[in-house]
Amino acid sequence: MVDNKDNYLIGDIRWKSVYPRHGFVLVIICIFSLAGYPQDNHYWSQQFGARATLMGGAMIGGVRDNSAIFYNPGAVPFIKYAGLSVNANIYKMDRIFIEDGAGEGVNLNSAKTSFFPQIISGMFTWKKLHRIRFSYCLMTRNYENLFIKSRFTSRDFKIPTPGVDEYIGVFDYTNQLNEQWLGFAASYKLTDKLGIGLSLFANYRSQSYQQTNFTRKIMLEDSTNWIHTENNDRFVKYQVLTTLFKVGLAYETGRWNIGVTLTTPSFRIFGQGDLQREYATYEISDNPEDSANSFMMLDRVKKVKTYFHHPVVIGFGVEYAAEKTRIAVSGEYYFGIKQYRMISPQGDPFIYPPQYEDSTSVQEAAAKFLVVEKAAKPIFNVGIGLEQQLFKKISLLAGFRTDFSNYRRTDQEGIFTNNGGAWNLYHCSAGISYHRKKQIITIGLTYTFSTSVKVNPFADINPNYSDNPQATVSAQSFALSIGYTYFFPRE
Repeated sequence: MVDNKDNYLIGDIRWKSVYPRHGFVLVIICIFSLAGYPQDNHYWSQQFGARATLMGGAMIGGVRDNSAIFYNPGAVPFIKYAGLSVNANIYKMDRIFIEDGAGEGVNLNSAKTSFFPQIISGMFTWKKLHRIRFSYCLMTRNYENLFIKSRFTSRDFKIPTPGVDEYIGVFDYTNQLNEQWLGFAASYKLTDKLGIGLSLFANYRSQSYQQTNFTRKIMLEDSTNWIHTENNDRFVKYQVLTTLFKVGLAYETGRWNIGVTLTTPSFRIFGQGDLQREYATYEISDNPEDSANSFMMLDRVKKVKTYFHHPVVIGFGVEYAAEKTRIAVSGEYYFGIKQYRMISPQGDPFIYPPQYEDSTSVQEAAAKFLVVEKAAKPIFNVGIGLEQQLFKKISLLAGFRTDFSNYRRTDQEGIFTNNGGAWNLYHCSAGISYHRKKQIITIGLTYTFSTSVKVNPFADINPNYSDNPQATVSAQSFALSIGYTYFFPRE
């Protein structure tokens, strides 16, 4: 993290610039990840089922298909026919653009396409238990595959320096996330108008992210060779298995459908991860005083205990159903998550030169060298959806939903995150649904955009930095979703 033009920070340690005699400071900002854009810090980026996606996720009150296992298990008893549903994003393109994201004039850009199933779900009943229904699902709760690469070279600097300079800066970043939920639900019809249900989800989350950030500077001054190299590399890979419950109530009265849900926090079953980190500066020079400025701290651990927390969630939804028109509104309040140590290994970093091992400030930084912290602020998302029958078998679906960021700064901010995903997202969607006797086919488009947000640069590989560097983030995505539901014949 940059402190000022004469100092810089390694973890919590303040160091005097190792080359002030050359008239400027070579800057690296210690950033670990983009925090999994957009999924890690946005709860509503992914919806489940093509109909739910196209109606803005406004399903808590009026959901009457197999996605009820996620949106409101209390609505399962009101589903008329048992069936099997398969829904997928058959094409999705995500784009993130960060102006000055790696320093002044050095932009970061990522554009990718992907395909993944949203949800596979079904329902079945027993004749002897006609008021009880059971459902199941396998769903992709979060998915990301982000890759950013940037390179900067220069011989022209704003601050004049004697001799000949050759400079190169590199920032590489990858983030791969896959979170799968397996769910089972039991629902009971209390009365003809009131249903209650309980869903149990087993959640497997796997994430791997790596950042490589280095700069190299070569100077030839008065026939004296001088090379400075600075590395800031990090790697984390982990798997976590958790479980949580969701209870829902659904009520029907005339043209109105109402739903209320409560989701518990997650409970850890298993979790482990591997971490590796290196921060090093190397000085190679004919002047022995330059070489004395070299410093290195590195560590690696494997199979350490890992945690991941999901928040408590309260949801409410209402739907008005006319003869050919349905209008639905849903909202969910996500409670905040206090700062916790997601991974906190007992590392023993290698430190060079050895005399720094007795330094109190160095030891404080070494104790936190591999610590990964996480937190989330409370947020409230709202979705609105419309279903309008156009013809006997064809209906129009449209929706809009907010997707506010839950980003919360942690104490280890300068090491493992950088306002990643701190921007809010908004989703607009539209499509059609085709109904046949035993099946429904749904297809449509979703467009997502963000407001522009000013954040600190994710890296600084340009030595021609400004006094107050800031990056501007904008993001957008397009998704083509398709869903298919087959209804089993009545027994």
